[in-house]
Amino acid sequence: MAESLSFDRVADRYDETRGGQRRGEEFAAALAPHLRPGRSLEIGVGTGLVADALARRHGVTTAGVDLSPAMLSHAYARLGPRVTVGDARRLPVRDASVDNAFFVGALHVIVDLATAFTEAARVVRPGGRVLALSASRDRGRHDAFAPLLAGLPNRDRVDTPDAVVAAAHEAGLRTRESREVTVGAAATSPNEIAETIETRAWSYLWNVDGAVWASTVAPIVQGLRDLPDPDEPRERRITFQLSVFEKAEKP
Repeated sequence: MAESLSFDRVADRYDETRGGQRRGEEFAAALAPHLRPGRSLEIGVGTGLVADALARRHGVTTAGVDLSPAMLSHAYARLGPRVTVGDARRLPVRDASVDNAFFVGALHVIVDLATAFTEAARVVRPGGRVLALSASRDRGRHDAFAPLLAGLPNRDRVDTPDAVVAAAHEAGLRTRESREVTVGAAATSPNEIAETIETRAWSYLWNVDGAVWASTVAPIVQGLRDLPDPDEPRERRITFQLSVFEKAEKP
């Protein structure tokens, strides 16, 4: 069985390197119109930014599960006891007990898409929905840094639009909608991106060995630092695939 990644090692820096509260609110705004009334569960809740924005901005109370206790310590500060440690492949949630389950930028680190969607379908009531914000076909289309960052190693994603739809259908869900949405990241300078790379804040850099780092990653870092006005923040927009699935009503 494929292993999910725990984000304990970057929990204290996660929000600042992923766009912070603004990005959480944009994700929440993309999800909210598709959520059914009732109980919602975020699988891979992380630091709770999206679930918190859903509650504050849209009146959607959401519980959360995450593999990382360190990430959940931040989520607890936002959401209280509605969060718990758990693996997306073995959710500590009763069958048919929530009206919505959703993944936000989590499927690529859960890795096992088939089991993740099977579990999501299990915990959702008949007629309930499973949503995912995952990799789009051209994630960096609106990102000024994309040409440089494209050369970083290990950026291939398992959560492609076709793979997500296939896993959901295999779990017995039907597609209601699948389309691209573009959300903002915090304005970031080239030097800030370079530092994010150097500190290996992104999970795909955690296991890059020294030789690959020297030959591939270090030149990209230098390229960022060599850009004009490297301390001047640039607005960034990142494209995701929003997929909305539904569990069949009981006959």
